[in-house]
Amino acid sequence: MTEAEVENINAEASVLMKRGIAFLEEPRREAPIDALHCFDEALELRRRVPADHSPWQGYLLAACLFNRADALVRMNDVGPVAAALASYDEGVAVLRRLPLSEDPLYPRRLALGLQNRGLALQARGREGDADLAAESFAEALAVLHEEHSNGIEDRAYVCAVVWLNLASLHAMQASEQAHAAARDAAMRALESVASLEATDPNAASAGLQARHVLCRVCAHTLSQAGDSLEMPADVHEATDAVDDGLELVRTWEQRGFPYFRLFAVDLFRFGARVYAHYQPQFLDEFIEDNMNAAASSPEYVQSAEMVMAAHEARLLIPRENV
Repeated sequence: MTEAEVENINAEASVLMKRGIAFLEEPRREAPIDALHCFDEALELRRRVPADHSPWQGYLLAACLFNRADALVRMNDVGPVAAALASYDEGVAVLRRLPLSEDPLYPRRLALGLQNRGLALQARGREGDADLAAESFAEALAVLHEEHSNGIEDRAYVCAVVWLNLASLHAMQASEQAHAAARDAAMRALESVASLEATDPNAASAGLQARHVLCRVCAHTLSQAGDSLEMPADVHEATDAVDDGLELVRTWEQRGFPYFRLFAVDLFRFGARVYAHYQPQFLDEFIEDNMNAAASSPEYVQSAEMVMAAHEARLLIPRENV
């Protein structure tokens, strides 16, 4: 096959890939099916190029397999998910044969493929799938922490997203061991984006979601604490994360970025509950800090959700403190 023929195949496949990705962004129920047709056509074209043509050709083949798998997962049915896992596995195998140190795009795509494979396993929900999903997330993190991944421009953010998915997976399980693993993964997600949250909204979103996971697993601790007035260490850790998260939301609100309000409401409610139980003397200050329009935005503190959350929090204030 001549280089000109390879270029023509890649150009035609690229058009189909872009069309399929555009379909995946549409809300139509049939959109994943339309996308799958595009990816299947692109895949058929890319398979015409010899596998040993070049590492870049292998990368393109894997990208096509992963996009095909993503479309199949969107169909949300047993058969398509099984086919998706087969595509993920083939794409992962293709990328593992590449010289990953040659281009940071290679390990980045491999890590994302492993992550999405884990999400597909989690969605399938069969017995043992949670463990398999956790293994796939762990493989993605291992790839991202290899030396050949140091050149990935958004490596810290991608690491945070994988840690977040691992944290969410563990948080859905009932055991104390799983909750401890969820807390650890959520904290690692936070560490990954700590220096990025103030400037990158995607990193801020990942950090806020990690804090939300901390609240979910600590809610279980709170339910077991009974009337004890001694704050458990993990709840104290989560409360610190809540305070930092709400401050982060307020700073983004000051810049006219209102897209974190749903996270803020949940964090606010959790924080109010903790203060009411363990440090009721500080609950009123907590409410006032978060309902101060000068520190965030009038639209934020006057939103129906925040007004209701503040009202609920004030009902928790002991009468002697009112």
